[in-house]
Amino acid sequence: MAVRFRKYFQQCKPIPCNGRPGKSYCPGDRPKRSNGEYKTCGVWCIEFFDDNKEWQSLTFKDIRNKTDAEKRLVLFISDRERGQLNLPKRKAVPTLTEYSKTYLELHKAAKENTLAMKKRAVNVLVEYLGDYGLDKITPFIVEKFRTQRKEQGQVKDSVINIDTAILTHMFNTAIQAGIIDKNPCQKVKRLRVSQVKDRILSSSEIATILSMPHGKDKLMILVGLFTGARLNEVLSLKWSDLDFNKGIIHITQSKTGKVITIPLSRYLIDELTQYKTISNGDRVFEDAGITNNIVSSYSAHFSNLFKGMGIHNFTFHNLRHTFSSLLQSELGIGAVVVQGMTGHTSLSMLQKYSHSGLDSRQRAIQALTDHVLNADKNTSKVVSL
Repeated sequence: MAVRFRKYFQQCKPIPCNGRPGKSYCPGDRPKRSNGEYKTCGVWCIEFFDDNKEWQSLTFKDIRNKTDAEKRLVLFISDRERGQLNLPKRKAVPTLTEYSKTYLELHKAAKENTLAMKKRAVNVLVEYLGDYGLDKITPFIVEKFRTQRKEQGQVKDSVINIDTAILTHMFNTAIQAGIIDKNPCQKVKRLRVSQVKDRILSSSEIATILSMPHGKDKLMILVGLFTGARLNEVLSLKWSDLDFNKGIIHITQSKTGKVITIPLSRYLIDELTQYKTISNGDRVFEDAGITNNIVSSYSAHFSNLFKGMGIHNFTFHNLRHTFSSLLQSELGIGAVVVQGMTGHTSLSMLQKYSHSGLDSRQRAIQALTDHVLNADKNTSKVVSL
């Protein structure tokens, strides 16, 4: 029989402390509130045997420190010895289906893509585990769920890892709310996902795209290929984002909100200028609000379009991979310059000390344009050999 400090967060458990924030021992990734303050790391609980010699581990909101917990433990032991033990009734633990509604409500203010991902994963979890109470789900049940998803549903390991991550977060959220005491996913290891090489366009496939009839589809593909922009970023483009006189385009990164400037080649400027004569509205390609459903619809459209042209297993996002790969692998453009145009953060420290500016990007885009427009010649050379 004793009192114990039960910690909420996995990263805090190895640290010997009483839950009070401290610069010298708290991990840097400890969760914070919206106002910047650290969240409570855990709670003091009292543990003892009740009248039926069953182990009880209880927490109370009014117990703020070890001293309060020890006082409460003494009272419970005294009541038990006098036969007057009156334990608080345990709260009914909701099923995963019931708690999923609360979980999604708590995260309704998340970004659209994040919320859509959570809803998809939650729907899957409810389908497989919905009837279980949160306190009845064990590591064995989680493993069984993953096996069923993989063998019966033919689902990729990467997707199963995402579903398990959402389940883990659901349990952690329920623990913080005092609904349950432990997370069964803590002992479940991530599935190993083999790294698949990014699909990029070949010279013959580029030639096929260049031979497409002029129109919205072709121009969207060209913008993606010559700027590395994501599909939702291309759809969000406004004519005001394009400066034909200076030969630049401003793209707002969907993940960071950061605006990056990319040079426009003369070829793409001519294509955009020609397209503008038949385009109405402020946006270049899509006047409606850019929602996740609209982006998904366009994504499916382009995947089918590529397939119809004989470019298999290729998506609009692969244009971004092609953009980066051609610049670095084929043309030898420095990674820092490419990072500046794609907005990736992995080279952020390196970029801080680099002097690659718009001139470097202009040379890179011109080299890329020349390489792409010579795709027909490159293809013919290969065939002639």
